[in-house]
Amino acid sequence: MSAADPNPEVAERLVMIREQIRKRLERTVPAAPALPPPPVERLQKAAAAARSLAAAIGTVNPRTGGIVNRGVQAVKQALARMLDWHVRPQRDFNQAVAECFLRTAALLEATNQNLQLLAASLEPFARLYQELGEELDSLPERWNEQMKRQRWSYEGILQRQSRALDEQGAKRIEALREAMQEELRLLRQRVAAQAKAGEVRAVVPATVASEAQTPATPVLDYFKFERDFRGTEEEIRGRQSFYLPFFRGRRNVLDIACGRGEFLELMRELKVPARGVDLDGDMIGRCREKQLEVIQGDVFAHLSTVPDGSLDGVFSAQFVEHLPTEAYASLIAQCARKLAPGGVLAIETPNPECLAIFSQTFYLDPTHVRPIPPGQLRFLFAETGLTRITTHFLSPAGAGLPTIPPLTSHVIEADRLREWNNAVARFNETFFGGMDYAVIGYRAGFDAREGASSAAGGA
Repeated sequence: MSAADPNPEVAERLVMIREQIRKRLERTVPAAPALPPPPVERLQKAAAAARSLAAAIGTVNPRTGGIVNRGVQAVKQALARMLDWHVRPQRDFNQAVAECFLRTAALLEATNQNLQLLAASLEPFARLYQELGEELDSLPERWNEQMKRQRWSYEGILQRQSRALDEQGAKRIEALREAMQEELRLLRQRVAAQAKAGEVRAVVPATVASEAQTPATPVLDYFKFERDFRGTEEEIRGRQSFYLPFFRGRRNVLDIACGRGEFLELMRELKVPARGVDLDGDMIGRCREKQLEVIQGDVFAHLSTVPDGSLDGVFSAQFVEHLPTEAYASLIAQCARKLAPGGVLAIETPNPECLAIFSQTFYLDPTHVRPIPPGQLRFLFAETGLTRITTHFLSPAGAGLPTIPPLTSHVIEADRLREWNNAVARFNETFFGGMDYAVIGYRAGFDAREGASSAAGGA
């Protein structure tokens, strides 16, 4: 067995099987002995001589003629007749022994003939055994040759299939690129038409739709980045549980830039139908591991396929700060248009009024474009016609960072102490207030959920 064998284990197994077959044949089909048949001619001659001598017992030997001889012969014959009773048993015995020898010779002759016939009948088996041994000897070589040819065949098939898949993938990518360009063209036309009609104050540039969710040159694995710096999925679910009262009882919710799907999990626990959209393949893969309904694609392209007034809830957390101003202004306008009467829009982003974010979190993410002041986001909500707009400050920095404690000493005057403590409180609120904020608004109109939404919004 050479080192070039395609499968050494199979070759070794074939050798073992060949030896087992050889041993079984040697045990079950013995070789015919090459021995000459025993001669029976001398035995036949001895038996004939014994029979002749047995017949001569009791007879008178012949003699030459003459009166004396005839007298002697007459006496001998008389004595032989008188002794016949004595020699008859010996004569019968000798004749029986001679007969036995003759029959034994005949039996040996028949046995010799049978042995010759048996040897002739075993000769094909001997040739078959020899051919089978030669076949077994050549089996590993033929097996290796067949395996080598089969491997070449499979390699050729795989190469052709790989080439076909590459060509098919290139065609699909080209078709997808053309489809996305067409969707972007239609999106720009819609935005331009809305801008002319006065519905949108800012128009999305041509490059925004394709670059909105990812930087021009990816510089990091965003899935690992969120895992290491944003927090665990359990922590994010705990923070986003704040939004449960605003989305309880909804029937069609969209999570924009859903990430790892923490908000979608909360909606599933509330039995609220919800789906997410995100461009990052790792994020989509994590959501699908959790059996969440998600779509991989550009947010703006997906919103263009959603019918106006079909959603009663839209949620987006930590996304708009990744967009230029024109893009998140257009995003808010599109979300408002997709909401049904009474539908709720909630957008969460880092709070630039908390100065701690600039030293702790905001510039840690290289894909952040700029922070968005809460007043600007509320203004954009109002411009799209949303009502009952509220702002909620979340994740206080003071929970994890040291703050300046108020003074309790009576060393200074009470008025100055109160003034100092008020300044400290304002300082702590400015530098260590909510590191995130959420703006929540509703589309004008009323439905069965609006009363409960009003109660939640005023909380």
